[in-house]
Amino acid sequence: MEGVFRKMKIALIGQSFDKNSGQGIYKFSSYLYENLKKINKNTNKIEIGISKSSSRTIFNNIFMSFFKTIKTKYDVYHFMMPEIALPCIFKKPSVVTVHDLIPLIIKSERKSSFNFYFKFMMKMAKRASHFIANSKSTKNDLIGLLKIPERKISVTYLGVDHKKFFPLKKKKHKKFIIGYVGGLGKRKNVEMLLKVAKKLENENVLIKIAGKGPQLNKLTRIKNQLNLKNVEFVGFIPENELNEFYNSLDLFIFPSLYEGFGLPVLEAMACGVPIIASNTSSLPEIVGGAGILVDPNGTDEIAEAVERVMKDSSLREKMAKRGLERAKTFSWEKTAKETLKVYERIC
Repeated sequence: MEGVFRKMKIALIGQSFDKNSGQGIYKFSSYLYENLKKINKNTNKIEIGISKSSSRTIFNNIFMSFFKTIKTKYDVYHFMMPEIALPCIFKKPSVVTVHDLIPLIIKSERKSSFNFYFKFMMKMAKRASHFIANSKSTKNDLIGLLKIPERKISVTYLGVDHKKFFPLKKKKHKKFIIGYVGGLGKRKNVEMLLKVAKKLENENVLIKIAGKGPQLNKLTRIKNQLNLKNVEFVGFIPENELNEFYNSLDLFIFPSLYEGFGLPVLEAMACGVPIIASNTSSLPEIVGGAGILVDPNGTDEIAEAVERVMKDSSLREKMAKRGLERAKTFSWEKTAKETLKVYERIC
């Protein structure tokens, strides 16, 4: 039977397959395609396009996904996100990957019109043969919020490219460098890092915040109001420079309020960097016992955790080692193989 499934014609439908865009969904789409292609030569991608215009994006998601798939004939159709999954009504067997349900959980994150649109598209996506959630947390959200039967959901974790993310020889710094990589939206809770920086202003600490987004101006104003000399906004870091950035850190901190997965945490662990992350949503699943989990709303708790790691070199070594071992259990090859098992099940 394995030989039969290796000849299965697979279509991956996504907005983009550009892993260098800085978007986790597009990185996932690209790596899944590359690794499925190694297993099954009949894996193809259908790219519907992205746009800075919200109206054009909705047009692409609904109509371009339909027109680009309706005349095709594949054994399985895999939609990289629910927003583009309208064709699953007509195309079977179909799979939809759900990364998170943020528009249904944190409604203030996006405009109410987008939340309504997302809710509508999820109703369409519920017609799919099967769902893939990228964490148990997201699976539980699908069951609890949308009443999707558990039998229709498989959990497949994302991976990390160990050829891109690996430990480098550590350089000595005059300061203890803490880093963050990710979006700058409210959900990411970057403002908490500024509060923590204020708590640590008498310590020999530098916090580097990497990312882009509309909240940058607000965060810069807060930094100036607090007169923080120990915070740097370093902007968006391209994929090919991320490994060097992670390796320049003594500690990686990720205070997000909600994550469907949290790729930067996994990438930092693969670089042998000690981790402090939120104890919410999917992050405990990813970190396991390799890092320190904290209340993302606890300024004192986070600051105390940072000081503990900063002042205990043996603890940092243990955390780095545990993180490396933990990261080894994740790979894009594993993601592809587990995804292929889902195709086999529904076919």
